Amino acid sequence: MNELTKPLNTIDAEHQNVINSDNTVISYSSDGKPFSYFQDDVWRILNEGVKLNFGNLSDGFKSVCKRLIFKLLNGDELINKKSIGMKYIQGFSIFDKCIIECGGTDFTFINSDRGFREFIKVAQSRNLKYKTWKNYLIILSVLKKEKIITRVIDNADELAVLLSNSQRISHQTIALPENIASNYFKIALDVIAKYHPSRKIISDTYESFIQDYNKNIGQGYGVPTARGYAQKNYQEITKTIDFKLDLTGTWLTWIRGACYTVIAAFTGCRDGEIKSLTKESYQEKKYAGMTIPIINGVHTKVNIAGVERETSWVTIPAVKLAIELIWDIYEFSRKNWKDRAQLCSHIDEQNKMIQEADSLFLSYTPTAKYPAAGRQGIECSLKSFVKFVNYKANSHDVAEFNLLNPSRKNELKIGELLTPNPHCFRRTFAVFLVRNKLASLLDLKYQFKHINIAMTSWYSNQANVAGYFDMMLDKELLLDIAQENHEFMTDTFYHIYNEAESLSGAEGKRIANLRGDDRSTIYLSRDEISRQVRDGQMSIIETPVGHCTNPRCDRICDAPVCKYAVVTKAKALELIPKRQLLITKFESLIEFGLKMPNILSKLYYEIKSIEQCFKDHNITFDVFKHDINQTLL
Repeated sequence: MNELTKPLNTIDAEHQNVINSDNTVISYSSDGKPFSYFQDDVWRILNEGVKLNFGNLSDGFKSVCKRLIFKLLNGDELINKKSIGMKYIQGFSIFDKCIIECGGTDFTFINSDRGFREFIKVAQSRNLKYKTWKNYLIILSVLKKEKIITRVIDNADELAVLLSNSQRISHQTIALPENIASNYFKIALDVIAKYHPSRKIISDTYESFIQDYNKNIGQGYGVPTARGYAQKNYQEITKTIDFKLDLTGTWLTWIRGACYTVIAAFTGCRDGEIKSLTKESYQEKKYAGMTIPIINGVHTKVNIAGVERETSWVTIPAVKLAIELIWDIYEFSRKNWKDRAQLCSHIDEQNKMIQEADSLFLSYTPTAKYPAAGRQGIECSLKSFVKFVNYKANSHDVAEFNLLNPSRKNELKIGELLTPNPHCFRRTFAVFLVRNKLASLLDLKYQFKHINIAMTSWYSNQANVAGYFDMMLDKELLLDIAQENHEFMTDTFYHIYNEAESLSGAEGKRIANLRGDDRSTIYLSRDEISRQVRDGQMSIIETPVGHCTNPRCDRICDAPVCKYAVVTKAKALELIPKRQLLITKFESLIEFGLKMPNILSKLYYEIKSIEQCFKDHNITFDVFKHDINQTLL
């Protein structure tokens, strides 16, 4: 019988009450000696990076949680021990708090109908999301299976909806509007360019500053005086380089935010993958005659049992500078953490702290207990960086925010700062790649057209490129990009079918006739469009002259004869400079007396087709007048 299918009382018996013994060994150190015991509030499995803290659980919940996790750890299935263990503890913690607030002491409180109703009332007041409750409610089926509770939950999904006070609303991660992203990315690139040359000097200065401060404290000075005297020693260099010395990492944190922004924005990496990078992660490879900047990292999200595997992303050269800046500017902190590691009582704990001290993003605060900066530290850095940029959303930004983030409509107000979270850069990357804005972002600092080509090739024809480099792909990012492509097509179709002021092109005119004259009604709902796009019944791509509903469009046919063409007024207005360019080309050929009838004819009729498009959309223009027949004689 598989260990995981046995009830807890059977486990107790077979292990001779081992779970009830405080001396049960949970993990061993590298020298073979017991390291963590069942009785401990913190279980650490150092070689697997597992740390489970039961300290916040009440007695009536702690013992049950420990027993369940002990069973998982000793089972035969491949699991991510860290992830599963933490989810169990988080679930137990919220049930613990809610039941205690109701007056209960353990899970048996929810067995009665009255107790369950009281639990629901308190749980709803927590204002947790549907998805959060859905994850936490998993433990109820386990508790029922282990005969710890008698209550049967017929539909955990419906209960999650009830507890979250909402329908199945899943708020999508934010995608940054283009102007906001452009400002953040540009200033982040500028910050990196400014401080990269001085990164080692800044770190050395911080190291000396801290030594001077500690010396002053040792001489009996108070904190403000000791800090002030230490800062005074470095006034000239801080003024020259333009940086500040402090004891809490306040100045460094916005530098960390700028570096994180560049790395995340121009790779599409997740937070954990970014934190796995080192100074050696950046490489440049040759492909099709181009030099392609690439970073290599590891992630565990989609892997069985959380086994790490290397994944690669195309990026820009500035990411190399960002990695070097954040690594070297925190070198003084890295040394401090390695010195602190020597104070650990056990060799395995020492090695673990030394290993963490070689993380890309480090902590430098008096209250930090671990070297690596956690999610909260990164969020603080991003908030500090956004405050430094001080870009306030305007009406255009708010409108684009609502378009890109329909589940978060009206969350951003005019005049507000938009603080990104770590994952929003990944979605923004996918959105910009799909919506043809990536090139403009790459061109903020670097005119690397080939990098845009490389990124497009990497994410649209990834098998060939990745196979050439013999690299693993970030498949979930590809799925994110595919989802954004679906959303983009849905948004575009919805605008064309329901909102566009006017339409031209063969397919555009057909749709306009379907819509009729009443513009106050919805011809096709967004849900219906989304379904048809997903089922492959509808497809649309952007062309140089508008849109095409032929999924196999090669984008090079003439719009006037294309039966799939759709041109909105916004796209028609974009043709104004193109028409002028065509007229200039046509007149130049005539002026130089070049007899090229095929080219002249093509230019002439392309100009006229654009003018017809202008007429369809009531756009005023001066008619191009030329006797093409006379010219071709």
